[in-house]
Amino acid sequence: MRRLKLLIVLITGIPLLNYSQGIELVPSAGYMFGGSIKYYEGKLKIQNNANYGVSVLVPVQPLIDVELNYTRMDSKASFTPNPGYPLLTYEETTLGTNYFQVGALSKFYRKNTKAIPFGSLSIGATWFSSPDIEDVWRFSATAGLGVKVMLSEKVGIMLRGRLMMPMNFGGTSFYFGTGGSGFSLNSNIAPFQGDFNGGLIIKLG
Repeated sequence: MRRLKLLIVLITGIPLLNYSQGIELVPSAGYMFGGSIKYYEGKLKIQNNANYGVSVLVPVQPLIDVELNYTRMDSKASFTPNPGYPLLTYEETTLGTNYFQVGALSKFYRKNTKAIPFGSLSIGATWFSSPDIEDVWRFSATAGLGVKVMLSEKVGIMLRGRLMMPMNFGGTSFYFGTGGSGFSLNSNIAPFQGDFNGGLIIKLG
């Protein structure tokens, strides 16, 4: 417990010592919309799929929690060239989408009730990884709405929908065939992604 508290203090720079008893661990699973990226040469489509992750929620005010979140989706991506680029043939490849986020979860009211609606905002990085596409790191942000339902003092559930926004997807390189040949594409448009997920709230301390 002390190591977890120290790690959160070092990452966020927020004095959380008075709130250690309210830290919540929230493993979650859900469904993510992959989105697509339009290039001048064609379009890259990221397939929708299940995702999973975990959040650490630390109360810093009665209505505000600091949230550290990791979310991953294992999916596939396919590139479809435009008619003017017949030589760019590219089949499906596996693609991992990883979100690393730090932000705030704001409760809408502090009434003594089991169901507590909230909004969330976060910033961080998104990592796209694949054996056929160069690893891509992008600054990203998320915005969400949800509800926390406490079933007891220590256990509850959290339901949330989020809009997930990597800021840019330019300079991506694709590789295909046995000779390691490839081609590079550039785009200033990022994929708009989103998810719906549910998690189990485990209150520590």
